[in-house]
Amino acid sequence: MTRPNKWLVAVMAVLLLLTGCTAPPAASEELTGMVEAREVDVNTKIPGRIVKIYVQEGQQVQAGDLLAKIDDEDLKAKEAQALAGIAAAKGDIAKAAAGSGLAAAGSAAAVQKAEAALAKAKADAELATKTYRRMLELHQAQAISDQQMDSAAKDYQAALAGVAAAEGDLANARASRLQVDVYQADLQRAEAALAKAEADLQQVRINLKETEIKAPCAGTVTSLNVEEGELVSTGLPLMTVTDYSDNWVNVKVKQSVLDKIQEGQQAVLTPVSLPDKKYTGKIVDISRKPEFATARATNDRGEKDIVTYNVKIRVNTAQLRPGMSVQVKFD
Repeated sequence: MTRPNKWLVAVMAVLLLLTGCTAPPAASEELTGMVEAREVDVNTKIPGRIVKIYVQEGQQVQAGDLLAKIDDEDLKAKEAQALAGIAAAKGDIAKAAAGSGLAAAGSAAAVQKAEAALAKAKADAELATKTYRRMLELHQAQAISDQQMDSAAKDYQAALAGVAAAEGDLANARASRLQVDVYQADLQRAEAALAKAEADLQQVRINLKETEIKAPCAGTVTSLNVEEGELVSTGLPLMTVTDYSDNWVNVKVKQSVLDKIQEGQQAVLTPVSLPDKKYTGKIVDISRKPEFATARATNDRGEKDIVTYNVKIRVNTAQLRPGMSVQVKFD
């Protein structure tokens, strides 16, 4: 029997190693994720009673559509009260301004008149003083009668009294300026009252707008939590609007896969219940915060915890409903 060439055997062994023993290329990573969509809870800023609900569950709405109405009778009464306060404050302002103007004008004229009267009284008193002194010298020289002397003394005393009276009038005229300050204080109070009434009116009208509950976005009313006639409080979710076209898939990815994906990368999504359907998404976020798998290996067995990271894939396809399980395959 012919024995095989040992060199031939060696070559064949090498070929077997290169062809039969080489591992095939690794398949692309495929995972399972959950579809989620944008859900907006519609709340109220104004507590009160629901008087009308304009939608029902499953109804399509557009952003700004009227969803419900809260009783606004109390707010309308406050609006009327604020309007009355504004009118009253404006009347007080007009009254105080007019009084201040009149008082200022009258005070200025009175002071001017009193100053002129005082100047005349002082001039008369000066003349009366000189006359009195001359008459006194003449009386001492017995050049005039006692009657003439008495008349000169009387005129002198009257002139001094006139000065005192003019000084009093001037003091009163100047004191009348205080009335101007009183009117100015009234004016300031009225202006402050007007500002408060206007601020109250603005707040009331803001609250009146809040009694109309409107859709925050386009979507579908997926839950209705209140009924007509029910009292609601601030912050209570009245209903939920879901925008099925604004959706995404969250998938947990092991750390060993992170170096194979990046933001902006495409992913193929296949609904588990509809394996013939294919959808395309884009990675928009790769979480930097690790998560641990629900089932952990124990340290007694010498195994490590399973660490995963959440990857968010934007889809924006209304055909994928929240809660659907999809197979995720990264390109």
